[in-house]
Formats: sequence, structure tokens, C-alpha cells
Amino acid sequence: MAKAFSRIDAQSERQSDQALKLIKNAIILCQLPPGTSFSEAELSGRFGLARAATRAALMRLAEVGLVEPVARHGFLVTPITVASIRELFELRLMIEPQAAALAIGKVDVAKLRKLNSSAHLAGNDSQQLDFVEDNRAFHAEIAAATGNHRLFRLLESLADEMQRLVRLGLFGASGSEAERHNADSQHEALIAAFEAGDREGAKNAARHHIEHARMLVLNHAPISNSPISLT
Repeated sequence: MAKAFSRIDAQSERQSDQALKLIKNAIILCQLPPGTSFSEAELSGRFGLARAATRAALMRLAEVGLVEPVARHGFLVTPITVASIRELFELRLMIEPQAAALAIGKVDVAKLRKLNSSAHLAGNDSQQLDFVEDNRAFHAEIAAATGNHRLFRLLESLADEMQRLVRLGLFGASGSEAERHNADSQHEALIAAFEAGDREGAKNAARHHIEHARMLVLNHAPISNSPISLT
């Protein structure tokens, strides 16, 4: 009997993982735009998911700030507000330049270069998802190289929100090829500072990259607090 329950639990976990990936990707790609409201049943029907798996996925997405439960009304895709952008980027500016300095001499430069090879011309949804995943891994690699586990966990706690903002800033309706190329160049500047063992250069490159990302988000993200119905 214990083995049977174990198999059921494992199957349920796999289903919730699949649901998490589907719903999270839809949020990142704005197929579920910021401010969209929906019920658990509506979302299950839309994606052909089991209700239990959908519920588990939504709870996990609420923990990372991508959806918000609304009492007696289901859920809301977390709106993007000027205040939330300010808070997120202020925190990144406090932490990431110092993380870059701490990673000098320890980060795997070859791995960073490989992660930075995702095409900034990514056109379709799949390529854009690959890009934001590699971008997340690029920054996670730097944070992990610091050897500071608390710092790494703190930056990882911001990463899910940042994936949506990165995609909107670089690949939103008004994003441009020049801006995407500029973002690539900023990663290259970080890599060059790591290769040179230049702590101040790494801090400056990280700061410039974060400020540029903030500008893109403010210019291109749909900043609104008005709920949108899924149906």
C-alpha cells in the first residue's frame, strides 16, 4: 500500500511540475497578461490540466510573486507597477554589483560565455523562453560563484519576477534589436571584467546592466493595476 501511495504522490508531483511550467511560461510570454483574473477551473480548462495540479502550481507561483490569490474570486496575475519595479531594481542594485565583485576569480567564465550565446534575435516563443532561462542561469552562475548561500537564495527569490520583466523589456511589442544587442554587450562587459580580474570593472558593468534593464522595463512593460478577465 505504501508503494502505491508513493507512486500516486510521484505522479501528482510530475503533473504539478508540468502545470507549473505551462502556467509560468504563459505568464512570462504574456499569454496571461499582468492583471489578468481567473478562477482555478477556468485555468484548468484553458490548459487541459487537472484541478489538483493547477491548484498546486498556482500556490507555487504565488510564493514567487507571479500570481496573487483573491478571496472568493480565484487568482490574479500579479500586475506590474512602478512601485514593484522600483523595489525590485533597487534591491538588485544593492546586491548584484557586490556579488559580481565577490565572484572575481571564482566564476566559470567559459560557462558564462556559453550561456550568453542565446540569440538576442530570438523570434518565436520557444526561443524567447530559452533566452530568459539562459539569462537567469547567467546571473545565477555569478551569484553561486560568490560562495554566499544566503546571497544566492535572495537573488534566486527575485529571478522568477525578473524572467517576466526581461522578456517584456527585450521582446515586448516595442522592444528593439538594438536594445537586445546592447544587453548582450553588457553581459560581455561583465565577462571581460571577470577575465581581467577587475573587481571595480565587474561592479560597474553589473550596475550599468541593471540600470539598462530597469529602463527597458519602464519603457516597454505594461504598467497597470486594472484587472483583466480571462473570459
